[in-house]
Amino acid sequence: MQQIDQIVSLLKHKVQGTLSPENETVLEKMLLDHPRLQEIVQEFDSTEKMLNAVSDYQQVLNVHTQEREEVLLDDILIKVRQQRHDSAVTPIYPVRRRRYLYIAASCFLMFLLAGYLILEQQKPTKYLPHTKISDFNPGKKRAFLEMDDGKKLVLSDAHDGISMMEALQYSDGTVIADEQEIAAKLMTLTVPRGGEYQVVLSDGTKVWLNADSKLSYPKSFEKDQREVTLIGEAYFEVSSDKNRPFIVHTKNQTVEVLGTHFNIAAYLDESVSLVSLVEGKIRVSHENQPPHIVMPGQQAAFMDGQIQVYPVNVAEFTAWKNGEFIFNNEPLATVMQKLARWYDVELVLENKLENMKIWGSIARSSRFSHVLQLIKMTDEDIHYKIEGRRVTFMK
Repeated sequence: MQQIDQIVSLLKHKVQGTLSPENETVLEKMLLDHPRLQEIVQEFDSTEKMLNAVSDYQQVLNVHTQEREEVLLDDILIKVRQQRHDSAVTPIYPVRRRRYLYIAASCFLMFLLAGYLILEQQKPTKYLPHTKISDFNPGKKRAFLEMDDGKKLVLSDAHDGISMMEALQYSDGTVIADEQEIAAKLMTLTVPRGGEYQVVLSDGTKVWLNADSKLSYPKSFEKDQREVTLIGEAYFEVSSDKNRPFIVHTKNQTVEVLGTHFNIAAYLDESVSLVSLVEGKIRVSHENQPPHIVMPGQQAAFMDGQIQVYPVNVAEFTAWKNGEFIFNNEPLATVMQKLARWYDVELVLENKLENMKIWGSIARSSRFSHVLQLIKMTDEDIHYKIEGRRVTFMK
């Protein structure tokens, strides 16, 4: 409980603006060591809420440490059971605890923070020490450019992307090759596993490529058409041109737009292709089926030979472009596909874990060990073993 009390004290001084630089460093390290705590702290969307929670928490500081831990653990475990089992059973507590639980109800997030630390301290280690986890760094800027004349360029990881608008250059204006040096008409930007990269096409369209993806496009578009081919996942901000529709070809769908922002996930090893629209309007088609019009906030999913359009929270599907993973009751199997590409590791699941639902968010800049903590928080009975760059999950 001393660590909990110390964090509460540090948070109080931080929101009051009285935290010293030395203690600022201490708090940052604590939150870094416990990423879930940082998420909990971020739930306080105002200084007033934070101060109220700290004040309520400090009302129980005089309670004996062991009893205080029992109160907090009772509350946090009951909340977890209610969320997992949707239970309507109301727990009954001794009278002397009801006062403390009343306080807990008014500042549950702060007690969640405390309960998390207690559980972390008390739960046994049931899985192998992950001494090699530090090797599993997040992805970075990685890509290479292939041309139809056989040339291949390894692009610098010191830059975010390239531009085709004038000379072939990096996003900061550093020239890679001028117009006379490029004989190729068609180019393919390839981003391997553990990478991401951007490209500005000749018409000004911006494309962000996710890990394990390829985008094929002409050095310059024709006067009457703009067509590209995508394998994998990419976010598009299409430059408006009423006279030239912008067309994206994937393995199963064709997406046609005039000027809009959207995300496409069309990996060859996945049975579902998704097109998520942020703004504008797009038309999605497949072979001889009639085209489907997709509006902002909607998603077109191709599965089992059919296209279905339905509303979604688009932010969940575009979060990767902004440096974040967001999982909203997503099957662990699909979560693992995303993580494997980004961290360039092999992830293996027991069959009974594939449909287990994961929720939460984590920065894509996080090490893989932080991702493991998120998964363990979903179900502490999940164990894993690490062999080289292969991680096997079991229960």
